[in-house]
Amino acid sequence: MQDFQIIVPGGLNTDIVGLGVERILGPGELTLGGELKIGPGGKARNMAQMAATYLGKGQVAMIGRSSRDPFGLWEVPIASLKNVGVDISFVKVTEFSENGNIFPGIALIPVAKSGRNQIYVLPGVNLDFSPEDIENASILFRNPSRKKVMILALEIPLATAKSAIRKAHENHIRIILDPGGIEKPIDDLLNENIFLIKPNEYEAEIITGIRIKDFESARRSAQKILSKGVQNVFITHGDKGGYLFNNHINLMIQIPQIAKSRIHDETGCGDQVTAILAACLSEDRSLTESAEISIVAGTLQFYRAGIQPVTRTDLNKYIETSQT
Repeated sequence: MQDFQIIVPGGLNTDIVGLGVERILGPGELTLGGELKIGPGGKARNMAQMAATYLGKGQVAMIGRSSRDPFGLWEVPIASLKNVGVDISFVKVTEFSENGNIFPGIALIPVAKSGRNQIYVLPGVNLDFSPEDIENASILFRNPSRKKVMILALEIPLATAKSAIRKAHENHIRIILDPGGIEKPIDDLLNENIFLIKPNEYEAEIITGIRIKDFESARRSAQKILSKGVQNVFITHGDKGGYLFNNHINLMIQIPQIAKSRIHDETGCGDQVTAILAACLSEDRSLTESAEISIVAGTLQFYRAGIQPVTRTDLNKYIETSQT
């Protein structure tokens, strides 16, 4: 089997999106308007697709679960991975009638005209993703070049996440943890040999209890995470950019000036940052350069409707233009 640059254990979802609603509603409210979009989702699947779009076919492999439901919703994320050349040999698709009629993962996402969104994830068969599935994919963890990166999101059972982390560590694979969607601290994961964690400002506050308002509050939050044993902390902060920290780096990365469009959509921006960060690291770029390029990618994603992965050409075009 090919020696992939990036492996991604995690959830596969189908996103059912209400794009361009007037605003995000409060309890009991109702509104009319917007446009229905159905597309592939799941943080891990997003990042696998995004990394493969940048690196090219045959460089990314995914491990996960899906369920062959009668409405064909399962096909949407599977097809998206095949189209960009992600290896799905270890994505186990169960028969709907044989797994207790459990649906594949589904995300319900209203997106306001301002770009703000809400995401309701119904995990479905993703909850059946087990440590055994990780063990069955052992061949993917071979790392003779010592350049391999594993991207991990937390839309899967904790035991499975820990199993993937330990398997990666045993094989000298750098682990990038994207804690998107967490609702409580994750101290039991922070001491598991994590190379880098990439929370946004809200997730960093959940992890550390420190509200992220600026560089200084991000630095204090990062120091708390670093003290747990994580090697690098990269906190993204919307239109303020990102903050990169380790024992030697204290860096603020501002978002680039990019020609704006009428589309504002936060969906997938954080995933795009993580995916490009991992892809650049797998190419032996420095951590600082990888973080800077990833912020450009996340900003480009914001001005696209839904998940439209940023290509190497997109990034090179911006970088070349900004240097002239």
